[in-house]
Amino acid sequence: MPLTKETAAAAGRKSKRGKSKKISLTQREFLFNILKQNQAKFQYMLDELPPRDFVATYMKLILYIVAFRHLQQFGVSEVSRDDVKEIVKDITNGD
Repeated sequence: MPLTKETAAAAGRKSKRGKSKKISLTQREFLFNILKQNQAKFQYMLDELPPRDFVATYMKLILYIVAFRHLQQFGVSEVSRDDVKEIVKDITNGD
């Protein structure tokens, strides 16, 4: 059977090669909490890095904290009134 666009796409979807680069919400929250608890130490260590290393480290870590836009899906019904107030407060305070 020759390889066509359809058969290649099907094979690609079935392929299990390579490690998944996705992390769960639990892992993301865990990493965020570690960074938050050690914020002063982490900031000091980042300040000691040369600019190139600082940017590289920052870019790698931001992926664990901020989800890609296409992965940010939620229903309005899933957000409580208190959560909405907290989000608005964070936005207005610049946090």
